[in-house]
Amino acid sequence: MLSLLAQNDVSATSTMLEFDWPYTLGDWGLVFALFSWCLFTIWINYRDAQKLSTLWMIWLTGLRLATLLVLFIIALNPHLRQQKEVYRPSHVALLVDTSTSMQQPEVDPRANSANPRTRIEAVRDLLEGSPLVDELRKQHVIDVYTFDSDLSTVKAQIPSTFVPDESATTESAPAEKVDWEAILETAGNSTNLGDSLDRLLSEIRSPTLSGVVIFSDGARNAGREVRIARDRAQDNGARLVTVGVGSTTPPVNLEIPKVAMPTDVQKGDLFEVTAYLQGDGIAEKTVLVELLEKATGENEPRVVERQEQAAPEDGELFEVTFSRNPSEPGEYEYTLRATVPGVVETREDDNEEVRTVNIFDRPLKVLMIAGGPMRDYRYARTILHRHPSLEVDVWLQSGGVGSSQESHQLLYRFPETREEVFQYDLLIAFDADWSQVTSEQQQQILEWVNNEGGGVILMAGDVNTPQLAAKPDNYETLLKLYPVLLDAVGLRLGSRDEATTAYHVGLTQEGQAAEFLKLDESGDSDPWKEFSGVYGCYPTRGVKAGTTVYAEFTDPLSRGAGGQPVMLGTQKYGQGTVLYIGSPELWRLRSLNPAFLDRFWTKLCRKAAEGRSKRGLQRAMFILEGRDYNVRQTIPLRVRAVNSKFEPLDADTMTVEVYTPSGRPLVPALTLRRDQHRPAEYTGDLRPADPGRYRLEFGLPDSTETVTAEIHVGISKLEAASLVQDVDTLTSLARDTGGKYITLAAAAAEIPALLPNKGERSIIDEQIQEKWDHFAIILLLVFFLSAEWLTRKLLKLA
Repeated sequence: MLSLLAQNDVSATSTMLEFDWPYTLGDWGLVFALFSWCLFTIWINYRDAQKLSTLWMIWLTGLRLATLLVLFIIALNPHLRQQKEVYRPSHVALLVDTSTSMQQPEVDPRANSANPRTRIEAVRDLLEGSPLVDELRKQHVIDVYTFDSDLSTVKAQIPSTFVPDESATTESAPAEKVDWEAILETAGNSTNLGDSLDRLLSEIRSPTLSGVVIFSDGARNAGREVRIARDRAQDNGARLVTVGVGSTTPPVNLEIPKVAMPTDVQKGDLFEVTAYLQGDGIAEKTVLVELLEKATGENEPRVVERQEQAAPEDGELFEVTFSRNPSEPGEYEYTLRATVPGVVETREDDNEEVRTVNIFDRPLKVLMIAGGPMRDYRYARTILHRHPSLEVDVWLQSGGVGSSQESHQLLYRFPETREEVFQYDLLIAFDADWSQVTSEQQQQILEWVNNEGGGVILMAGDVNTPQLAAKPDNYETLLKLYPVLLDAVGLRLGSRDEATTAYHVGLTQEGQAAEFLKLDESGDSDPWKEFSGVYGCYPTRGVKAGTTVYAEFTDPLSRGAGGQPVMLGTQKYGQGTVLYIGSPELWRLRSLNPAFLDRFWTKLCRKAAEGRSKRGLQRAMFILEGRDYNVRQTIPLRVRAVNSKFEPLDADTMTVEVYTPSGRPLVPALTLRRDQHRPAEYTGDLRPADPGRYRLEFGLPDSTETVTAEIHVGISKLEAASLVQDVDTLTSLARDTGGKYITLAAAAAEIPALLPNKGERSIIDEQIQEKWDHFAIILLLVFFLSAEWLTRKLLKLA
């Protein structure tokens, strides 16, 4: 970072002749001794040359004094000093907030009927169109940085036009044109003002740093307090100038921060579209929410339902729910639109949300296995077989060839091939005898659940489940699917001698909130509270990690080391869902209302098979972590794809077409690479630049089948909440640093005067060349000594 500060340094070289003049008392003693020697020399020569002419006396004295003069010069150590001096220009850093909150309007739309520019556009116009940058260049080198969740590297460096010395011949480098639009591109989903500024000050610490100019709305929502950065600026002697961007008028706004609705629904099933709303400045005002529907092939959406509701206190979430049940299959687009009649809002781009739902009429394929003709099996078989959206195949293990069972297909053994197993969406096992299922077939069930999203419902019983719990080593593969730990020793569930009292089904907090356990569609009653209960439940030693318990058996005497026996629990296993039922007595719900038992089994099947409801027999699917993401967020994409034998594809890469909100495909297409740990899955990342709906499409290489998915990209909720400028934060940041808070309108006029030129000169290199031993000096010394010796020889004085 310091090398960046040195790029605009101006250097000059100077050379001068210097002597080591007397300084200390000892040095002056030597000078006095030399002077005394000169007097002594004059006296000696005068005495020696009394019989000679005055001319010879002067000649000899001059030679001796010249010799002493040369020695004196040598003693002064003559040398040439060559110095390289550099001028380090003053620096100013421009730090611009590029978080997505800078996409908010610069001014309150209520005060400006025209379409206002965004905050980042206002900063860009200031830096590109005003004289601010040119004025700063007259005294400083300008470094441009941006920040959001973290500090960027230097985005641009603009050289200074300041000339430190009138005699300098070095011309300042011309400034390259700065692409402000590319530099000031909003991206971040949080604003970490304090840490970003603190890091900048630590990296560019220099005595020539005049100050940092921060352009921001002050909407800090991540990192440490700005006080830490301000303290560092004071220690470094750098001024902080904050330029506030954004409206300071209290907002009036209604937004839809969240929408809850399913992505795929079976034809004939009722589903809900719920809008969660939140407002500022609209407390107790009437909010109108409209639901618009557009079916495949329709050009424009139409309003199908409206609701009005009074808004609660500011910032409090409230919800509006619509129920829909389209009569035809296909893809439906639903638009939720919320307004406050008669009110002009601060922003209106958050008043509408669009979602799609796929209504499919493919029947759910169910494989039902029963160890014997128990009552729950008989009722469930009849209910599900008669349901128009379910196709049930039955394997009654105690039945033989020639027996009759209501089913789509009657089986006499477990499906033998992998393809036959993988065609099913749901497996329901009523106290099944798993000894009739081979180890290889059990492994296929595990892979079907884990990789293909198959659903499983496991009901415990008093015949075969104890054998399963007693011999865990024989059924190790199958027991991985169970959400609970089965107890090896249990009471006989069907014995009236041991179980004579019915106990209520104890719904947990999760069970009370579970939609699939709400059996009364009118909502007027709670069947589970009215239900007299069951007489027995298979004992459990505990639950596995990740298991959600929806109901427990409430008999206090049945409590074990792991708590009450689990009546109903579920766990996600890979791509699939496994539901466990601990009691084979849920048929008793018919005593309240036969419709309750019908709804229970229908909803339970939908819940367990939710991993397969959409895809069915599709051999590929998108695996997404969610449907809603933020702009510039890195979205992990995962696609699972297999061939016709449900084995991994040969290709190591695959291409996914991404269609942007404008409907255009992303170029180049997104390439996913094979996951080394999961050969049938491919992974990659998507980083959307614009808000809106994105459509993902992938076609299997050996098929005409196309798999699609849809994601919704919006501005970060943290950033979207920044409707007004935080003047207090920006003012406190600049306090006591020599800078101050400035409005955007006054920035161009006031900033240059707040940042003094802190350029400085310094010596970066020095070389000394000794001259006392120069050939000419030595030659003079030899000449004078030789001339004196020769003269004295000729005059017979030596």
